[in-house]
Amino acid sequence: MPGGREVSSSQGEGGDERRDEIAEDKRRTATALSTSETVSRYGSGNAEYIKGYTGVDNETGQKFAKGLKGIAEGKVHPDFAEQNLKQQAGYSAEVATTSRDNAEAIIAKSDVRVSRSDDLPHYGRNHTVIDRVKVLNGEIIEGTQSQMKFVGSRENLFNDITKPDGKFARYRGVKLELPSEQYEGARDFCLERAEKLRQNALRAEQNGKPDAAQRLREQAENYDQLADQVVDSGLTTEQAIFYRNHPKLATARDIAKTGHRAGMEGAKFGAVIGGSISIITNAFAIAQEGKHFGDAAKDLALDTVKAGGIGYATAFTGSAIKGAMQQSGSTYARALARTNAPALAVQVVLSLGVSVNRYVQGEIDEAQFLGEVGEKGAGMLSGAMFAALGQIAIPIPFVGAAVGSMIGYTLSSMFYQAALGAARDVAAAKANLARVIEIETAARAEIEKQRVALDDFMRKEFSELERETRELFASIARHDAGDVDAFTADINSYANLLGAQLQFKSQMEFDQFMTTNESLRL
Repeated sequence: MPGGREVSSSQGEGGDERRDEIAEDKRRTATALSTSETVSRYGSGNAEYIKGYTGVDNETGQKFAKGLKGIAEGKVHPDFAEQNLKQQAGYSAEVATTSRDNAEAIIAKSDVRVSRSDDLPHYGRNHTVIDRVKVLNGEIIEGTQSQMKFVGSRENLFNDITKPDGKFARYRGVKLELPSEQYEGARDFCLERAEKLRQNALRAEQNGKPDAAQRLREQAENYDQLADQVVDSGLTTEQAIFYRNHPKLATARDIAKTGHRAGMEGAKFGAVIGGSISIITNAFAIAQEGKHFGDAAKDLALDTVKAGGIGYATAFTGSAIKGAMQQSGSTYARALARTNAPALAVQVVLSLGVSVNRYVQGEIDEAQFLGEVGEKGAGMLSGAMFAALGQIAIPIPFVGAAVGSMIGYTLSSMFYQAALGAARDVAAAKANLARVIEIETAARAEIEKQRVALDDFMRKEFSELERETRELFASIARHDAGDVDAFTADINSYANLLGAQLQFKSQMEFDQFMTTNESLRL
């Protein structure tokens, strides 16, 4: 290309590479779309962590009482720094566990959600007993109310709850969520305390102290009840403090953990889809092209591993992107989160990266680059649409989506190439027409120029010829028949006008000719 980059002109080799690239795109697209359901579930789970961090649900517009970011920005009084920090860590634990529980419910396809009492009108802000409840279809599920306590001494807390007049007696009858390190052995501790209290009650009764005995037995019963109410919050005190001090990093870590789980699930789907496609293509190659079985086995293993890797990367990255888009402040991003776009993110990078690299290396020009990008974009979009149709037609998890996406990408690629070829033909035809018009215009101008010149010539030459002809006949009429030399001079003059040269100019020259052996020229 003059003044530009050199473009490969090898149609055979280039065509094979292009076909291989399109085939690889199809396999990657099928693998990516087979993980779309996984990306959707785990991505929506990740959105819960983002809601917990910001304290806002951008999908519904709901603003929560507290978010991790807001809690971390809370002031700590210098005289009560440790107490304030633990209290705020307890709030952070409530938010973090609520986000985690809702994320797990979404991943497990459960309709049950957990809500903090501060975010429900049933309880209002700072309820004295209930911190969290489970909700189904807007209704609170009975028996799911819980109080979360992150305190320094488990023994003191239990004692304040079980004493008949204890300051935390109001917590009886609700689940008590404890830090993980305090939950360990908590049930056994309660049962052992209850047994000791009964023994003390028996001794008090024997010593004639029935009222004391009654109080001890009542506290023992409260310990028995508490043994069945203590549950693990899923967070240690140290982790709760980390959420308080580093909310953004803690949220990113939760998203990464969820993304890893999504990636492991996506790797399984990717390996199945990639392996299945490889089995079919290699079996065809063995039957039709004589491919060696050992080579086919190696290719099958490699294709399966690659597809598993793509499945992992797609699900991991897609779930993170899906969560961020789902809780984006942009309505367009939230709408896009409901499509297969997050699942195709890795495929887009891999596929377009090949075209970008070829363009940078000078293997294709600008027009070819844009053509490839357009084809791949159309293929992915069509693959996503056919994946949904395929899942309806073949209601087997991820299989229908994979088959549909392969068909969609293939058809889209065919139609796009046909349309692109037609467009190129039209462009070429327009260019040829413009060139013909240009030549025709130049020819018309030249013909007109020659016509004018011919007209000028004809007017000039015919006028002179007519005049000379009249003079010739007049001269002939004037001369006597015997005056040969005068007649010869007039004839020679007329011949010169016509561009001819006569052999004789006088009678003398003719007579001399007759005495020689020269030939007569006519």
